[in-house]
Parts: sequence; structure tokens; C-alpha cells
Amino acid sequence: MRDDSADDRTHRATVNGATITSAFDVKVADANDVKFSLSVTNFTAKMMELRFPNGLTHDFYVVDANGKEVWRWSKGRMFTQGIQNKLLKSRSTTIFDEKWNPEGLVGEFTAIAVLRSDNHPVESRVTFTLP
Repeated sequence: MRDDSADDRTHRATVNGATITSAFDVKVADANDVKFSLSVTNFTAKMMELRFPNGLTHDFYVVDANGKEVWRWSKGRMFTQGIQNKLLKSRSTTIFDEKWNPEGLVGEFTAIAVLRSDNHPVESRVTFTLP
């Protein structure tokens, strides 16, 4: 369950595709707590297979107003090298949630969410402000 309290700033970008819909939310709870959520929904009448070339199924990264990358969720992490498959039932959603501590950064930023599926790739962007 998500807390949609008035103190959080919620940003949403939705991308519609032929077979799936994705929504990307960025919540700035305070200056040291940013939450990212990428949801992918299968709106078709049949099960869908998402294929990934390795264990890195999704990624989140943040760039500043000049386009310089300031954070990437996957940086410094290790992932399996085997092919991954995820079955997404009809009318179901899978959600990828991650957190970031911006460590005193302020200003306007853009968060990018990427579903690294070979057969249904998704990329969504949301601009947000750190107080």
C-alpha cells in the first residue's frame, strides 16, 4: 500500500504501448528520501512474457538540470548473467520500487525509469524538485 499523504509530492508519467502500460511515480518525502515506483500492467486478455538478457530487470537513474547523471540505482551492484523471464498474467501489474538518499542535493532533477525487457522495453521520465 502506498502512502499518498499531502506532505509527499507525487509526480506521474504514463506511457501507453500496444500491449502494456507503465506508470512511473516519484515521491519526495523530504530532502533525504526519494522513492521511485515503476509499475507495468498487462492490459491484454492473455499472459505476457517479459524477457530480460540478465538479472538487471529494471533501473532508475537521476540527472540534474544540465543532464549530468547524479545517481543510478544499479551502479555498483552485481546481477546474474543468465536470461530472465517474468510472466505477467492478464490484467495484472508488477511493481519495481526503490529508494534514494540525495544527500543534500537541491534543485530540479529528472528521474528516469527503465524496464530492460528485450521484448517490451519501457523508459519513462519524471521531473521533480528537491527542496
